[in-house]
Amino acid sequence: MHELLGIVLGVAIGSGVAALRPRWLRAAALLPAVLAAGVLTSAVNGELGSGLAGVFVAVDTLLAALGVALGVALVPRLAFRRAG
Repeated sequence: MHELLGIVLGVAIGSGVAALRPRWLRAAALLPAVLAAGVLTSAVNGELGSGLAGVFVAVDTLLAALGVALGVALVPRLAFRRAG
């Protein structure tokens, strides 16, 4: 169940990044936010103290990136559908 935290954080990041107007600002904000979400997810799951912390952070960062893709793709469409 803790694996969903990375995806939920990624969706939140994706919806926030999608709201930014300048494309360069989106690109600049995306990578640090996804990395922070991966590290935060690993910290909450208690995986940073193990010997495989790098592997866990990489997997959690990939889950956060998946959530970002969902957030960028779905949230603006859902918001537009409700507004229209």
